Formats: sequence, structure tokens, C-alpha cells
Amino acid sequence: MAQAPARAASAVRLFDAHCHLQDPRVAAVAPALIRAAATSGVARFAVNGTSEKDWHLVKRMAEDHPAVVPCFGLHPWWVPERSPDWMDSLRRFFSETPEAAVGEIGLDKGSHGKTIDFGDQVEVFWRQLELAKELDRPVSVHCVRAFGDLLEILKQIGPFPAGVLLHSYLGSAEMVSGFANLGCYFSLSGFLTGMKSSKAKKMLKSVLKYVASLLEMSEAELAETSYKNAIKLFSYPGSKVHPEAEAN
Repeated sequence: MAQAPARAASAVRLFDAHCHLQDPRVAAVAPALIRAAATSGVARFAVNGTSEKDWHLVKRMAEDHPAVVPCFGLHPWWVPERSPDWMDSLRRFFSETPEAAVGEIGLDKGSHGKTIDFGDQVEVFWRQLELAKELDRPVSVHCVRAFGDLLEILKQIGPFPAGVLLHSYLGSAEMVSGFANLGCYFSLSGFLTGMKSSKAKKMLKSVLKYVASLLEMSEAELAETSYKNAIKLFSYPGSKVHPEAEAN
């Protein structure tokens, strides 16, 4: 069983809950990035696969780096490129990698996503959500301009006791409670800066009613809260992440 990564000199602990270190643009320097991030307090990295072409890279990276939590999934952008036996292949990766979570999967009606048949996206997304429930694994969800569709699908398949991470959440404040009731967590990224400030503030306050009041938290408190939430989400049978070890 992998040991928890050594604590960084920084008092702040962070968990990168969604990244793509297997991406060809950064894969060569990923080991250096992991080491550098660790010195700043980043203890874990949930590395998300996106298609059949990179699942083996994620698997290898997780084998080479104890800090990496592997995630396998078919991203909506790569739905048209899926093979006829993509689901069998996906199941095989989970069978061979019991520590893996599900991701990145989702729905996309954005500039690129709208070029991909939405019915196909829904079918692929639905099957992977069912797999996540079957395996009792958390799932990382990508959603662009399709939050209404997403909520309805999650209601039909959910709830999700193992948890759903809404990666880079940009939905409305009004939808937060509906998602939270289904077992969803919310992650925020740099895309938040592209929102109108009034919408961003309203959404942030709504999300934080489920954890704490962000605007009244110190940086260290916020970091520790988000770290503990990520540890909770990624602690499941077979996972590399163990709350007792991470607390040390």
C-alpha cells in the first residue's frame, strides 16, 4: 500500500482534484512538476484520462508516482473517436487499477462540444455514470453550457454516495442545492474570473453554504477545508488516499 506523500515544508496542504499531467504538452516534465508542486504543499494529484488513447499513460503515471490518483473516463470531446469496444476497454482498466476513480466524463454544448452529437454524448455519459455507481467510485464531471441537462441526468441515475466532482463549476447559484443533494462537490478554477462578478459572487456564496463562508475564511483555513473535502471524496475502497494517513 502506497504511503502518503511526505508533507511539504509549507503549512498549507492542497489536493489538485483535477488535472491532466499525461497531456503530451506536459508529460515530459510531469515528474518535475509533481516535485515542485509538492514543495508548495500539493500532496495529491487526481490525473484524469480523456480517451482510450491516454488511459495507459494515466495508469503508468500512477504506478510511477504515489501522489497520483488515476482516473479513467471518456471525455465528451473524444466521443466521436471511441472504438466499438470502448466500454470493455474502460472496464478492463478499472479491473487492472483498483485504486482508480472515474473521469473525466461529461456533457458539452460549448464552441467545440456543439460540433459533437449531443445524443451520443448523453449515451456515453450515462453509461459511465452507471459504471461509477456500480464500482462505487467518485466521478469527475466536465460540463459546459449543459447544466440543466446534467442535473436532470444525475437526478435520474443518482444519488451518488461515492460523490461527483463538478469540475470547474460555472453553473448557476440556483442549481447548487439540487446538485449537492445528489452528492456533488464543486471545484472552482481560473475560468471563474471570466464570469460577471455579480454572478460569480452569487454562485460562490451559494456553493459555500455547504462548506463554509469563503469570504470569511483565511487562506489557510480555506486550503485545509478544500484539502479535507478532496481527501474525503477520493477515499474509497482500494484508493491510495487514506484519511488517517493524510491527517499526519
